[in-house]
Amino acid sequence: MAKLLKGSSFDELAPLLNLSQEKLEERRARLFPKGNSEHETSIVSVFLASLGAVKEYREELLAQISSKKISTRNMSIHIYTEIEDIKADTRVDGLIVITSGKNQIIEWAGIVEAKVGNAEIDKEQIEEYTSFAKRLGIVDIITISNQLVTTPSHSPISLGRKTSYNLYHWSWTYLKVMAKRLILTGIDDEDHVFILTELRRFMDDSKSLKSFGDMGENWKDAITKIHALDTNKAVKGPILDDIISSYTQEEKDNGLQLTDKSGLLVELCLKGDRRDEMIESINSNRTISSVYMIDGNKNDTFTVEIDLKSSSIKCCKHYVIDGDSKAQSKTTKLIKLLENNSGSTEDIYIRTVYKGNKSIDEIGVPLSVLIIERGYHK
Repeated sequence: MAKLLKGSSFDELAPLLNLSQEKLEERRARLFPKGNSEHETSIVSVFLASLGAVKEYREELLAQISSKKISTRNMSIHIYTEIEDIKADTRVDGLIVITSGKNQIIEWAGIVEAKVGNAEIDKEQIEEYTSFAKRLGIVDIITISNQLVTTPSHSPISLGRKTSYNLYHWSWTYLKVMAKRLILTGIDDEDHVFILTELRRFMDDSKSLKSFGDMGENWKDAITKIHALDTNKAVKGPILDDIISSYTQEEKDNGLQLTDKSGLLVELCLKGDRRDEMIESINSNRTISSVYMIDGNKNDTFTVEIDLKSSSIKCCKHYVIDGDSKAQSKTTKLIKLLENNSGSTEDIYIRTVYKGNKSIDEIGVPLSVLIIERGYHK
């Protein structure tokens, strides 16, 4: 007699249906059909609907821009797509409206313009939307594309210093990463987890939503030319532009990918455009470095440095062990902190600096050696 589903373990469902676990998952009912994941209108609609449905997601995203009251209890959000400006014969991709109280008084509104694939945010198009925004009293414009920015308050375009509009930008990668981060760390409502999980799957399936996949077609040639260039000579012209352009995108993507993998918020520590800083570093020692902070804590940072001449990458973290314990005890604490989840211990070098000891080992000692010396090898 065939075994019945009722009373069986859920783990037995796939075998009972004569399916592999992978095939069974493929047949799971989806909130957002895969077939609509390539069209801009569908992608924007799915994202905006999810933004409206998941309180934690919209609070995470909108609190970083002008809608500071988004988390207030009596606030409501209303989101619309394809809003036409009849007077100018234009159409914005989205309109977000936040209201308060029983009478639904509008507290904040913002226009959304999105691009997918290789399309970039068009300055002239955004300028056209400002007329529509002005008539409605809207000053905040949110753009979305595959272009990466350092923070949502930065924009791929500029409307000039005298503009009265605030430009904000979300990359699709950023929106994906924030969804996963909340799934891992910040949501108790299982329905909200389900919606964000489906949104993330939908975005991952879309070929129109891209992360920064490579350094560009000119990167390899630029590095080759730097290798051939005498270290006393300055890097100039197109070579310098290619290096800075590619690396600027890469360092932003690094923060997003680290956030995605760790569940911690990893952000660049930046103050404005640092092109001049990069040029000086490239020409003085052929390196570029990026400083990242963790979960918004400027005291918890690490540095990633790439050496263009040797084609090597180095990551450095300064860690202070508190207390008045002896040097050996502090070293033991550090080893215990690092030994379990540090990957290849041969590639991690420890440089110790003790109070009153002015001699510093420039190279450091491999973590693997310290573990063996302290008797922690298994």
